[in-house]
Amino acid sequence: MPSGDLLVPQVEVVDSGVQSVQLPCKATVNLPEDAKVEWTDSSHRKVHIWQNRPGNLEEQFVFYKDRTQMKNNLLTTGDLSLTLTYPTDWDGKTYTCTVFNRQGNTLMKKQVELKVRVCQVEVEEGVESVQLPFQTTKDLPADAKVVWWDIHDRKVHVFSDQAGEQDQVYRDRTEMNNNPLKAGDLSLTLKRPTERDSGTYRCKVYGRTSRYKKVQLRVKGRVQVQDQTGDIRNRSSSTDPTPLMADQSV
Repeated sequence: MPSGDLLVPQVEVVDSGVQSVQLPCKATVNLPEDAKVEWTDSSHRKVHIWQNRPGNLEEQFVFYKDRTQMKNNLLTTGDLSLTLTYPTDWDGKTYTCTVFNRQGNTLMKKQVELKVRVCQVEVEEGVESVQLPFQTTKDLPADAKVVWWDIHDRKVHVFSDQAGEQDQVYRDRTEMNNNPLKAGDLSLTLKRPTERDSGTYRCKVYGRTSRYKKVQLRVKGRVQVQDQTGDIRNRSSSTDPTPLMADQSV
């Protein structure tokens, strides 16, 4: 086993919606000038590659494009930590940092497990609208396609305003910002939410750069109860939400 291998991964837990998270890794061996540092996820997809210079990302998987960064002076400091911006539940995986020499031999390896809590939104029935938040990197490709689905795999919204693909249940009830790809704001506004709208919503960006996020929406219904004086009052029919963790298999 190469020096510095850790069989038990370090665990980092964050909320979906934070701007960034750092996956810590400190070199346990002397790093040669020709060292190659490679971060991969639990599906063996390339997250970030550093070799002689930062930014050697030709093999990077599309979901990580423009979302990863390592420090420039890592050979000197031995700090191999990876910064991942705008983490979502999709990023809840085990990540491996591996250092290779010129011959391709493994010098060290470390694993970090990232857990990202699923975004939860709760409103009461009767509000004018509710926003399902999704912030990511700015300047996404102009030809990218953004799709929101509900728990029944019905298309809630398709950018840009392709109403023909939208399920009729959501017709005239959804909107996104005018320029979501440029702004990196893929949030969805759902108008006139009712208790029937409660459930898990998913958003995915298709194109040269991909993004994915889940949002758990709970709309608390209102029920009428009659007190001893005969007055009719409203009360919430929902229970308190429970924290959700991302499904590691997503």
